[in-house]
Amino acid sequence: MINKRVKAELKKFNKENYHIKFCLGTIALIVGCIVLLIIATFTQIKINFNIPEHSIGNYLKFEYIPQIPIVLFIAAILGECWGLIAILFYVIMGLIPIFPIFALGGGMPYIFQYNFGYIFSFIFACIIVAKELKGKASFLNIIKAVFYGVLIIHLIGIVYMSIIAILRHDSIEFIKNWIYYQSISKLLYDIVFGFIAIILAKGIRKLLWLIMG
Repeated sequence: MINKRVKAELKKFNKENYHIKFCLGTIALIVGCIVLLIIATFTQIKINFNIPEHSIGNYLKFEYIPQIPIVLFIAAILGECWGLIAILFYVIMGLIPIFPIFALGGGMPYIFQYNFGYIFSFIFACIIVAKELKGKASFLNIIKAVFYGVLIIHLIGIVYMSIIAILRHDSIEFIKNWIYYQSISKLLYDIVFGFIAIILAKGIRKLLWLIMG
């Protein structure tokens, strides 16, 4: 009897694309997502690749910060409205000096940091991903959501960084190196982990709807 009810509720959820209702649980979920994003900001996943001994060094060390997959996770689990609120709250908090929640601190002067464009782009990525996942979350829609979300973050991040670098009269070589290390070298990881994040979020969202709905 319970299994039939759960199946009926999930079928209804998938058919009508239910939104998470506003309640204390929703507020707790938003806060939890913001905390998760802050934790991701200061989390470094170290990846080592063994390379031939005749190459420079014995291995290639790579550090990955999973911020972007968490942004995609937030968009998928909270949807457009609540996800946008969570991301906006994170950005606004970081621009207040008493909340140094960005990678290099916080406060209004942070808008002149090279990497602020990536943070600012989280807002647009959240909207795009949530819209793409609205309705039937097919495999193709998830792929498109990941691709569009990751692409918009890196495009805005690169353009913003380039503008700051030009204003500071940095060299073209500096800009090229920044783009490689901050975007090109991380694109594949963002796409792979972003896909996993959305899959997890969609499953958790269904569970939460059953509990909170």
